[in-house]
Amino acid sequence: MNVPYTYNTILLQNNTFSGLNLRQNLIVLEEVSSTNDYLKELLSNIKPLAEGTAIMAKHQTQGKGQRGSTWLTKAEENLTVSFLLLPNKLDIQYAFNLNMIICLGVHQWLKHYVEDVYIKWPNDIYIGRKKVGGILIENQLKGATIKSSVIGIGININQEDFKSTIKTIATSLKLSLKTSKNLNIEACCIEMLSQIFTLYKQFDLKNTDQLRKAYTSFLFRRGQPTLFEINGEQIKGTIEGIDRMGRLIVLIGDSRQSFDLKEIRLLI
Repeated sequence: MNVPYTYNTILLQNNTFSGLNLRQNLIVLEEVSSTNDYLKELLSNIKPLAEGTAIMAKHQTQGKGQRGSTWLTKAEENLTVSFLLLPNKLDIQYAFNLNMIICLGVHQWLKHYVEDVYIKWPNDIYIGRKKVGGILIENQLKGATIKSSVIGIGININQEDFKSTIKTIATSLKLSLKTSKNLNIEACCIEMLSQIFTLYKQFDLKNTDQLRKAYTSFLFRRGQPTLFEINGEQIKGTIEGIDRMGRLIVLIGDSRQSFDLKEIRLLI
């Protein structure tokens, strides 16, 4: 199913991130504690490790999420993958630009299947009002530049039952498609990585304004009055976008304020 989107899709042809090379560089494991940790261990032991090397686990037992949380996933029902990028001595000030590229790639891939896809700042993926996936980026620095990036992505694919604590706010691609058929998780992984690598090659990681425009256009609850927790208080505000440092811009009353991840939480 193809759905139009507002930025261009570029087909991969004869480059290092082709579908063929992706299959060659994708390592599928039956079970691992954390795909990010496994890939970081490979990176420390194998030099040079090819950009685009990806680790997919059929079952990830100790996945990581935002704010030090864990990413819980049912065995062989969901997509958990980590992959390596080498962003060519990218200055650390552009780290959030890399985050935006990854979010846009996942967003664009999901738009092939369902229409109602959003990015919840800074790096969660939603279908409608429910979370379908999340992204964790761990950068290895050399001085003030990013030497390498390990990107972990978890997407709920075929899971239909969720714990009572999250069942009202979580979904999967299968549930969103309202289909009885399971999707092929490895095929989904190849499709998603191909889309991410397309955008990674397409965008200039130093062009913050271009990336902000694309990223902001898909922000979850942008322009809608929303309840937030700010410094322990519940406050109503309206998301307007992000600033050049990747902080969330919220209109509270007549005042526009910018917040980092530790300062604000969206309540839904």
